[in-house]
Amino acid sequence: MFNSKSYKSVSAYACLLLTFIALGSAQAKADELATAKELVAMLKQGGYVIYLRHGATNHKQNDGDLSDLRECSNQRNLSSQGKEESRTLGKAFKKLGIKIDAVLSSPYCRTVDTALFAFNRVEIDENLRAMFLANKTDTELLTNHLSKLLTTHPKENYNNVLVGHTANLREATNVWPKPEGVIHIFKATSQGYQHMGRIQPSKWHALLK
Repeated sequence: MFNSKSYKSVSAYACLLLTFIALGSAQAKADELATAKELVAMLKQGGYVIYLRHGATNHKQNDGDLSDLRECSNQRNLSSQGKEESRTLGKAFKKLGIKIDAVLSSPYCRTVDTALFAFNRVEIDENLRAMFLANKTDTELLTNHLSKLLTTHPKENYNNVLVGHTANLREATNVWPKPEGVIHIFKATSQGYQHMGRIQPSKWHALLK
């Protein structure tokens, strides 16, 4: 039976537990920011492949007829938030001295626009297209293509950028790129590649301070 004494004991324990949870959460956020700072320092040295998931989109829109991916009116496109965050990413890279060589993008409008808003240039790579509608053969082709790009060494002191979708990175690396606009950093190694970490779009303003 619960008496007042045991209730107070449980309440005290619950308060203590919540305190530890809060402290742990704060520490996790601090560690994440520190990790983001370390990633920026690494990117400034060059030699990495950056997988950028397209910016935030308007989820009131749905993909329709995708037979012609140049027709943006049939696709889910960037929202005003996605456009602004993409611009912020590009400004951050420029201000922080992160050098970019190749900028490859899926042919979808939301990925192409993300690249253009961020870097003002893009080269469309058909094999970075979204694989959520792909059959088994195409899925294997797209997965192998992305894996190859992640093992490609960029030009010295520069980084390569791949602008793509969730399913492709998840299938190739088992890394789930969330939220929209997140970047994941990879380093080519003798065994293939190493996942170095991620920077969320909400972090760039803090990293610029």
